[in-house]
Amino acid sequence: MTAINHALTGALIGLVVGQPAVAIPAAFISHFVCDTLPHYDSEPKGARVGQSYFRKYLLTEAALCLLLVVILATVRPVHWQLAVVCAFVATSPDLFWINRYRAISQRRAWKPNVFLRFTDRIQWFARPIGAVVEVVWFVGAVILLVPFLRQG
Repeated sequence: MTAINHALTGALIGLVVGQPAVAIPAAFISHFVCDTLPHYDSEPKGARVGQSYFRKYLLTEAALCLLLVVILATVRPVHWQLAVVCAFVATSPDLFWINRYRAISQRRAWKPNVFLRFTDRIQWFARPIGAVVEVVWFVGAVILLVPFLRQG
């Protein structure tokens, strides 16, 4: 799933739950639940790590996640700080892939650890057509987020 959808999911968990001891682990687990859904493949055939397409994709994802944080910090709905933490936590498992991207960019061998093999296996349908699910998820998450922003 795209980073912004992971972040939106985590933010919603933080806003709804409001209890860090429950919300933070739930946000982390949400990452893996979301990755089991059909979703967009950020590395389609023909696009490789290190190419401008992939760099632009990652920068766009980072910008959207930052925008979410800025909106939450500006509007300040109840539990907004927890929502920001949960947005990061929900997105954070993808940071474990950084070594893969570095290895590919430097054209050196890379072997995934047990955690990364697990995360790769649960993504049974990660293809460009999965963008449809991504868009529906994004729209749904924004619709759910708006009432919290109006309270702020």
